[in-house]
Amino acid sequence: MNREPQYDLTLETSRLILMAGEQVLAYKKTIKDELLHSADKLKEWVSFFNYNFDEFKAIDFINKTTDMNDNKQCLRYFLFDKETKTFVGSIVLQDIDLRIPSCEIGYWTVVSAQGKGYMTEAIQFVTRYLIETHQFARIEAFIDVKNSKSIQTIERCNYEREGTLKNSDLSANQSKLINEALYAITTPIHFK
Repeated sequence: MNREPQYDLTLETSRLILMAGEQVLAYKKTIKDELLHSADKLKEWVSFFNYNFDEFKAIDFINKTTDMNDNKQCLRYFLFDKETKTFVGSIVLQDIDLRIPSCEIGYWTVVSAQGKGYMTEAIQFVTRYLIETHQFARIEAFIDVKNSKSIQTIERCNYEREGTLKNSDLSANQSKLINEALYAITTPIHFK
């Protein structure tokens, strides 16, 4: 019988606390405020911020992504500075495939936290956690080839570029086709 893995809903790095699930709701106001402050900058790369993003949509996003019963193939961590408890960004593990096991990782950082290395630290930690604790064999990221900052971040985390997918998705504002760089980190698989 294939059991669903039990992911830790709180992870800690040297500077960050990563939280998932209902415990995040205690920080709803700080998350909402940072989302609203960052929406104009993030909408270039994250489609969610392109649809008349307002306070209602921010709260709805927080509520939906923290409902663990509603998200079986997806796990979203909200990242907080350990000292200040300030919301700094988010990592999502999606398209989780337990047969391999593998997933896709997505991430973004709020404007006030960009350029401080938070996301690199979080991706490295989550990657190690998935490989060491849950024996993930593959974690991949699909990044718009024009998003150089995101590409630099994933490369600092030792993900390998496997290729370019041409006309593989729509831009964040859904107006044109884009090319995506496919990055992955893999571990050896031993069949018994």
